[in-house]
Amino acid sequence: MNRWKFGLQVSPLIVAMVTLTSVAQAAMDEDTVASLCNSLYGTVFGVPNGEPLGACQWDMALINASDDGSYAVEGARGAGVRVGVIDSGIDYSHPDLLPNLDIALSCSFIFDNTPTADPTEIANGDCSNNGAVQDLNGHGSHVATTIAAPINGIGIAGVAPEATIVGLKACTKAGYCFADSVAAALRYAGDQQLDVVNLSLFADPYLYYCKSNAEQKAILKELEDAAKYARQRGVLVVTGAGNEQVDLQHPGLDATSPTWPPESEEERFVKNNCRVAPAELPGVLTVSATGPIGYPGYDLWIAYYSSVGMSRVDVTAPGGDYFRATGTVQDGILAALTSTSDPVYGIWDYFDFLEQNIFPGLTVLDDGARYAFLNGTSMSSPHAAGVAAIVKGMHPEWSPGDVKAAVQRTAQKLPCPSAWEPLNEGDERKRCYGKNGRTSFFGHGLVDANAAAQHK
Repeated sequence: MNRWKFGLQVSPLIVAMVTLTSVAQAAMDEDTVASLCNSLYGTVFGVPNGEPLGACQWDMALINASDDGSYAVEGARGAGVRVGVIDSGIDYSHPDLLPNLDIALSCSFIFDNTPTADPTEIANGDCSNNGAVQDLNGHGSHVATTIAAPINGIGIAGVAPEATIVGLKACTKAGYCFADSVAAALRYAGDQQLDVVNLSLFADPYLYYCKSNAEQKAILKELEDAAKYARQRGVLVVTGAGNEQVDLQHPGLDATSPTWPPESEEERFVKNNCRVAPAELPGVLTVSATGPIGYPGYDLWIAYYSSVGMSRVDVTAPGGDYFRATGTVQDGILAALTSTSDPVYGIWDYFDFLEQNIFPGLTVLDDGARYAFLNGTSMSSPHAAGVAAIVKGMHPEWSPGDVKAAVQRTAQKLPCPSAWEPLNEGDERKRCYGKNGRTSFFGHGLVDANAAAQHK
């Protein structure tokens, strides 16, 4: 999630322009966008559900989370399953979020000393301060609705549309997710014995935590211990592989760390004693990203930004791949954004407005509720978390390891792209490799909600 890594790389100049520009009416209405999506995807993927923006959910059609797929399997909508979203919070007023949100259990782990925190986000883990969980960024609300937007005649449908969402704020309005907040949220998820947690982020202030450095080793251990605690308390941890175009099994240049304080990053070459957290924590379900697989001419499948890695990536899921299939931003993932005056929506709304809709339909309004097409493994991870919620709902007695294994076993096998070449100079994914149905790009394959729902 960190620093806009979940989507378009946005310059500070554009951010400044957004604050000076009135863009409240730039977003398209749902009927116009649904018609656009139907013309793009209708003959290829069909319409997976009857929600107003269902025609745009090629991602749900691709993983068989649909009216003629998992939604039709009795008990396979995630009812009774609690999914923690460790992210930037949850929009309490969004009509496609509120019906499935457990406000009482939601909690903010933004502390007095958390850099970049908005004062209203700070709760120091005091879960009685529910207002601090309100999403001021937009990212957490997008993730949450991908997992569990209800089928209610508004907006979209989630993978597990009857699952319960618990908002666990560990990321600030500015998009930083510091390790102490992430670890505290994981431990709370364990204390509450949630079923699944999704982390569409890397834990600041380092992309890679190297065990040769005492400070980084200590932070990594804190995260490992918190994830282990959550897992021992019955929680399956699901996370994105990252958006750095790297092979996590063969890491190379890290030019991102440290992310804080500003301008402190240094170039360094890292090896396998360095780990991305949470993507490389033991026991987690790590997810790479695809675009609209099956669209004519879209043959590389792995999203342009997605990190990969044999023994690192467990499965893949739709994360979006702007312009690579249809030449439009609708190749991203459509989900909700917060109703607050947040940086994410403002920037994306501005791009929609810029030069008379240079990216038409990038932002959408459905009866006043906000949605946007975004890209990233931040978007792929919640698809896998939703499938995990379906498995857990069908088999409530299963352990996190059992649920993870079922998600992997029921995935649609994907071979390596036959014509793969690195996409640009910074692309460290030199080759796709693997055998026996598991590859470095896609792990065990593309998650499948319908197959998972019927898995015994």
